[in-house]
Amino acid sequence: MPGLIAIFSEKNDLTDLNPLIQKVEFRGNCREIETDDNLCSMVVLGGFKGPKNGKRPAAIDGYMVVSEEEGNVLQGYDGEKKLCGLLKKRGFSCFENVEGEFTVAYSDGDGSRFVARDPLGIKPLYYTEKENTLYIAPEIKALVDLATPIKEVPPGSYLDHKKEWVQYYKFPKFSKRNNLTLSEAEEKMRHLLWLAVEERIAGVENLGVFLSGGLDSSVVAALAAEIRDEPILTYTVGIKGSRDIDYAALMAERIGSEHHSYTYDLDEMIAVLPDVIYHLESFDCAYVRSSIPNYIAARQAAADGREVMLTGEGSDEMFVGYSYLKALGSEQKIEAELEDIFKNLSRTGLQRVDRMNSAHGLDCRVPFLKPALLELVQQFPLDWKLHDFGSESIDKWILRRAFEEELGAKVAWRDKEQFDQGSGSANMLASVAEENISDTEFASESAKAPVPIRNKEELYYYRIFRQFYPESVLPLVGRWSKTS
Repeated sequence: MPGLIAIFSEKNDLTDLNPLIQKVEFRGNCREIETDDNLCSMVVLGGFKGPKNGKRPAAIDGYMVVSEEEGNVLQGYDGEKKLCGLLKKRGFSCFENVEGEFTVAYSDGDGSRFVARDPLGIKPLYYTEKENTLYIAPEIKALVDLATPIKEVPPGSYLDHKKEWVQYYKFPKFSKRNNLTLSEAEEKMRHLLWLAVEERIAGVENLGVFLSGGLDSSVVAALAAEIRDEPILTYTVGIKGSRDIDYAALMAERIGSEHHSYTYDLDEMIAVLPDVIYHLESFDCAYVRSSIPNYIAARQAAADGREVMLTGEGSDEMFVGYSYLKALGSEQKIEAELEDIFKNLSRTGLQRVDRMNSAHGLDCRVPFLKPALLELVQQFPLDWKLHDFGSESIDKWILRRAFEEELGAKVAWRDKEQFDQGSGSANMLASVAEENISDTEFASESAKAPVPIRNKEELYYYRIFRQFYPESVLPLVGRWSKTS
């Protein structure tokens, strides 16, 4: 997920982009974009190949799927030219039916500014203003030195001519108006997932897939393997003897992928922890834990020459995959909790996916979070997702049913495990924190902290976080309601 950096000024005295670029240069090489407007300067980090420099008023990080283009994927230099034409022809209305994973900056030469973020906030974007200048960047660290309040660009929003954020995409509510039979729903869901994978690998050369051997990543890998003419490359990490490594090997053999697995130990986890927290821009206990295997897997894929990766992120939120949801006791409480999770997803799970891959210059794409698929699944009755609702419910039931033939029963009906659990690293750092932080230290430091510090493990991470980031950025740190 490379990134977009732009500066919009109200005077012909543009601030240098280099200080911002230097903070996130690990995301990829700069593709500079020259505009006719001397009030705007933009670069895309990494991204698709094309003219390194070129005069045009728009920059796209990622890819867009615009209905007027009949499903064509807009990305890179050619996509930017098409987007300019659409904006001139239809204005902001071209965002009425847009999908993809993108951030966009545009300047039309008369001092007007336009910034947009994809519907679900898969691509990261932050902004701040100083001395009548608007700065946008893909990470908090790029803007910290400006010493002004930093805000997240709202997912599914654009900045209009009035310099106000307009929400062009509204998250679909749960609906009981589904007239589909179970078999019809499965068929439509399979079609949209196929299309989601196909869109995300169009024109991609050095593709890889993160394969944990769980349901979600296995579905994505199976579809990618079917769509591509040549064998795909898959990547798995875990400690020695972890379940992910065994299940992923089974799945890789089934789909005929060129498979790579890597094992790590506690010493390596401790060694990469400061880098993980620096890149993650969070100290949240659950997300640091799951970020460590993410970071190591991305490092391996990047070292192997991959540029674009696919992941199964987003399925748990759509298909009620988190085990604690079963204990909430009612459909209304489950739906309310899922809405809260999605509302915060750009600061939690999606931030983890972005930061851990971008730390190694990788663009990681998320097929399950195709808006059309989400809108379909929101119409499914809860029993299709959490079957036989109760203590013995089967999570993601309809997804398991729909892809059992491709995955095989052993993988399709594997119990849900968080990434840190499946990789075998859950609780290992908790023991380290327990050994290094006394009860007295925890009581004292957690009481003084301006945000809740829920256990010693989280304090262990918070100490490292504060070495890199000031207290002023704490409101931007997303928190998971569960710590284990």
